[in-house]
Amino acid sequence: MTSETSGSVATPVRHFSFYGSGKGYFVIWLVNILLTLVTLGLYLPWAMVRARRYFYENTDLDGARFSYHATGRSIFVGWLCLFVLYAVFIINAAYDNVFLLVCMVGLFLIFFPWLITQGLRYQMLMTEINGVRFNFYASPLRAWWVMMGCPLLIIIASVVVFSLFTTTALSSGSYGAIITMMVIGTLVLLLGVAIMQGVFAAQWFGMLVNNLHYGTLKFSADISMKKCITIVLLAMLLFVPFIVVSALIFAPTLISLSGYMYEASGDPQQMALMMSSLYGTFVLSYLIYIAGAIICFLFAFVKLRAYVYGQMVLEGDIRFSSTVKMGRMFWIAVTNLLVCCVTLFLAWPWAKVRMTRYLLENSHVHGDLQTLPLENHGIQPAKDPANLLARGLSFYPAAF
Repeated sequence: MTSETSGSVATPVRHFSFYGSGKGYFVIWLVNILLTLVTLGLYLPWAMVRARRYFYENTDLDGARFSYHATGRSIFVGWLCLFVLYAVFIINAAYDNVFLLVCMVGLFLIFFPWLITQGLRYQMLMTEINGVRFNFYASPLRAWWVMMGCPLLIIIASVVVFSLFTTTALSSGSYGAIITMMVIGTLVLLLGVAIMQGVFAAQWFGMLVNNLHYGTLKFSADISMKKCITIVLLAMLLFVPFIVVSALIFAPTLISLSGYMYEASGDPQQMALMMSSLYGTFVLSYLIYIAGAIICFLFAFVKLRAYVYGQMVLEGDIRFSSTVKMGRMFWIAVTNLLVCCVTLFLAWPWAKVRMTRYLLENSHVHGDLQTLPLENHGIQPAKDPANLLARGLSFYPAAF
């Protein structure tokens, strides 16, 4: 534990610690894979719970370990319900029952966000530290707007604007005007995508944090939509040079390829022989594009994580911060990827442990945890059919 000085008062600062190891997780990971294969996938819910429990139980904050109480059986029941619904959908599709298909799709679009939030709630209720469990509850209407309504509106608006630019360009009859309007339309579409991602990030993180509880204590955060949009736009701008370089390398190759297709006159062997000299260029162009995508994603991840952590507050004046650095994240991500590819992903457990340890050790809690009035909320997971179904959607990590 360290401390920081705020005025004349020293505020304790703690960071999370991870005590797991690649070797320890490798055994669990290997057994999970083997049992999942032997049982034709039926063991997967138990495998996921075992893996998550290992990471939770090896995560420490100020001498206290997290624990995870979910069971494979509860998630399996949720998956079984999802499978039944999917089977009903396929049967109706096979018999061309359009009315029931439309009804099922409509119900899915309406209730899917609520099921996601109920899955998140189940995860939080199953997560505990210091004998106190977390809780999460978001209103169904808010969940639908964040996950469905707002993104759909932005997508529709972006597509409409792009279509207007395209139609105007095609009706002009001038090649110069067509190219100009298409470029402007594409930029507008990319801007719309960036705005959609930023708005979604702001609303999603705001919904997560402001509806999260630790026992009876409430989390809160004031997430700025403008800030999130700016971060996403900057991430996309970082991606642009990689796209341009990749396109400049790929375009001459594409022109050469079209010439080879004409010369080969449909002969596959001659075509393959001519293309052999272009494979290196294809690979180089693809690698540059992938590198840009990784940098774009990691920049957005690091900056959004730092911003959201900085805005989070837990009742009792407990604040949070993230000191994850872009350069270090890129190095860990790239080396992890290379090692996993070389070892045919046998090194995945070590890669995951390495990344988890770095993220946790750069996640900090500011404030005196000893003075928090810890009291459990006493809420138990609901067992109605809808909530059992929602547990099947609790397979993704939701912890911050």
